[in-house]
Amino acid sequence: MITIGVDLGYGDTKVIGADGKREKFPSRWAPTETKGWGFGGTTTVLSIDDGEPFFFGEDATGASVREPQGDGRLSDPDSLPLLAGALWVSGAGTDGALTELTIGSGTPLGTFEHEVAAAKEFLEGKEISLKAASGEVRKFKISKLVMRPQGVGAALFLLDQGLIKTQYGYGVVIDIGSRTTDVLTVNLKNMEPVVGMSFSIQAGVGDVVSGIGKAIAKETGFIVPTDIAREAISQTVVFKQREVGGPSVSEPILNNLASRILDKLRENLREELDRITALIPVGGGSSLIGHKLESLAPGAMIKIPSEDVQFANALGYRDAASRSK
Repeated sequence: MITIGVDLGYGDTKVIGADGKREKFPSRWAPTETKGWGFGGTTTVLSIDDGEPFFFGEDATGASVREPQGDGRLSDPDSLPLLAGALWVSGAGTDGALTELTIGSGTPLGTFEHEVAAAKEFLEGKEISLKAASGEVRKFKISKLVMRPQGVGAALFLLDQGLIKTQYGYGVVIDIGSRTTDVLTVNLKNMEPVVGMSFSIQAGVGDVVSGIGKAIAKETGFIVPTDIAREAISQTVVFKQREVGGPSVSEPILNNLASRILDKLRENLREELDRITALIPVGGGSSLIGHKLESLAPGAMIKIPSEDVQFANALGYRDAASRSK
């Protein structure tokens, strides 16, 4: 039995392989008629159970690109190509042989109870045959799906690494995703989650991408593709023969997102703010605005190695799955 961790995010899909290998790719896929015409490219083209071939991740471009955005991603057939891509890049499986898997994964706090039941019904016991354009075939059986709410995965990883220490007060894990920001509060005295102080905020990096896109559209008169708008957050890009985006455009939008998240945090945590002794931003958005949240609890910020920030949930999911009997 092989155990892997998969964080199927709205922006990126993060994967932890059985050997600890880390991979991530944009959460998008696109059907294709490419059969391998001898150009010698390295693009991975997959098909599921001999179905329609597709690109995934950065290779998925064009008018037919699909970016599953609804709730219930792990139970949505439209997200299955993303899971297939995650299984492929995890390094699990050998050509032609059936590989049994335990998958550790998760969903936002706000919809967890509904999603976990639907995901287990859809995936547990499912057999998937993946075929690459090269002819390689890998067969998987998902024997078990172990789910944890987003934020819990990161907290499990932080505990394992000793980054959260036993003490009086609360540790607040702020998982800044694409559409939601999930907040998990842990009582650091007994390391138990405080359910009443854990919640989801309907705001994330996707709002910044949308804002950048609107700014570029206003400047150029053209709608910018999502992947280009995402790149334009941190650097200028050339679009329609113009240099657009970059920090001068994104900074006010990022500040607005940080302010919205801080307002919701203060509204929900209220009189408990003085008891926060560990503040831990994780997720893809933490590298953009994590430092802007320190005003919530000055001096309580916990620094996570940059290489772990985006993978914290997936690492925790895999750990939870490996411990599950």
